[in-house]
Amino acid sequence: MQLILHYIPYVLLFAAATALIYGWGLWRTMRQKQDLSNMLSSKGITKVRKTLRKNGPMTRAELEPVVKNLTAKQPFQSRRLAVTNPGEFLNSILPYMLKQKMITEERKNGKILYRYRK
Repeated sequence: MQLILHYIPYVLLFAAATALIYGWGLWRTMRQKQDLSNMLSSKGITKVRKTLRKNGPMTRAELEPVVKNLTAKQPFQSRRLAVTNPGEFLNSILPYMLKQKMITEERKNGKILYRYRK
């Protein structure tokens, strides 16, 4: 009987560790879609900023090919998120970039141009 009582704390510790790891994995799975979306937006913002810095002012149509084939993937995960509609993707990141004052919007000859803000 004393031998069995000696192993009970180890069994309880193993059960607690297993529950903790399972809970962490469940939490990561539930947040995976939001994390991938944030990673993709961050990649798109970086790509647009670099392109505007390098090429100068550009229209939305000129920026679409820049973000067309972007993908985001977490390490050790098989799920991947990619840009399938560059127009909608730009509709989501350009207002954020304007609000954060990363870029400016100017109208020239009836066209809207986006310029990198230093």
